Amino acid sequence: MTDAPPAPGKLRLRDLDPRVHRLFLGFAFSALGSGLTMPFLYVYLAEVRGISTATVGLMFGWMGLLGFVLSPVGGSLIDRFGPRPVMITGLVVEAACTTSIGLVENVAGAFVVGSLIVVGTVGLWPAATAMLTRLVPAEGREKVYGLNFMLLNAGLGIGGLISATIVDMSSVASFQRLYVIDGLTYLAYILVLVTMPRGTGLAPSLDAPASAVGGEGGEGGEGGEAVEEEQPSWAVVLRDRTLLRVVAISILAITFGYSQMEAGLAAYAVSVAGIPAHALGWAYGANTAAIVAGQLVTLRMIRGRRRSLMLAVCAGTWSVSWLVIAASDAVDGWAAVAAIIIGLGLFGAGETLWAPLAPAIVNDLAREDMRGRYNALQGMTWTVGSIVGPASAGLLIGHGLPHLWAALVVGGTALAAVLFVDLRRHLSLAQDGVPQSVPVPVEVA
Repeated sequence: MTDAPPAPGKLRLRDLDPRVHRLFLGFAFSALGSGLTMPFLYVYLAEVRGISTATVGLMFGWMGLLGFVLSPVGGSLIDRFGPRPVMITGLVVEAACTTSIGLVENVAGAFVVGSLIVVGTVGLWPAATAMLTRLVPAEGREKVYGLNFMLLNAGLGIGGLISATIVDMSSVASFQRLYVIDGLTYLAYILVLVTMPRGTGLAPSLDAPASAVGGEGGEGGEGGEAVEEEQPSWAVVLRDRTLLRVVAISILAITFGYSQMEAGLAAYAVSVAGIPAHALGWAYGANTAAIVAGQLVTLRMIRGRRRSLMLAVCAGTWSVSWLVIAASDAVDGWAAVAAIIIGLGLFGAGETLWAPLAPAIVNDLAREDMRGRYNALQGMTWTVGSIVGPASAGLLIGHGLPHLWAALVVGGTALAAVLFVDLRRHLSLAQDGVPQSVPVPVEVA
């Protein structure tokens, strides 16, 4: 006889499957390694290895395009073989290639290593999300997604602090040490996955008919029954109109939100608002602090509330944060610096809403035997945003139109907020995160 499950929304960490705790540990090591190197790839290639900035930009664009093309393949592999083997293979490739970055000396080497890194990473996030979804009961998924995001940001922040003590712009060896350490952190994640029981994260029954393993909604009530009888395929995924709405709104929010945080924000803050470059470190620190300190608070706040409405609040918060950042051009000195710091702090508060809610909606729409494809399609929104966002920022700010860029990011995220409010019409109550009350039997006299 098993213990009664915790009440919805009340799931405690100790109630989670022990394998989830181990995944958190592996993910934390991976995030720490990424934090060591993420801020320095551009600097290393352009300033240390002497590759032209235009070529480095072209390489980043190529990596984004390659990731977009390969994402559907990653989703199909997850559904075919399960998330665990996809993650192990990807992490082995990424560990080897990350270590190899320190050996890159020319353009050809940079493109080869960069391309292989994309091959390794393309299925990692969808696979990890699918695995966590299958290991965690529905009432605990938002909490687990949020904690995972908090670990990511904590790891990135700590890694960035450590790397600052290692990197020496005049020493190639310092960067090589950094990339070796990053590669080693992946080994901890690989060890966690290899030691898990075979079959961890597989769909409950890969041999069951689709109607038996269907997810929580298919098409959100728009003809879902016919779809559930079909074999898993991308054609089925792309006919899910509710999923396509979620993806389209997500692309809008990410393109004018997340994707502007590096190229667009940095260019506007330094070139337009005139703040010192080192002040950006304080702003990104405020962003990370807001996420790490606020994630647990946010998880309590969203419990039982409509996911669509909370995502609208998220996008609205981003719009306000961009408005504050845009105002930095209207003031001088420390006031401008303060506007950038406060703006990025607000943006971090919005991120604590996005992290638990966006994947929860997608996975409640997904059929159990197609979680890989559903998560891969949602993951492609990041790839699209990473291509369009920086390109639009460079085009507008680089051609003397910074205020048009500011209007676009404020307006784009505000539009996403409006569309998220409308999304509730296309979601069932369960998909929108509204707790279902248990009907009370009525006695008939």
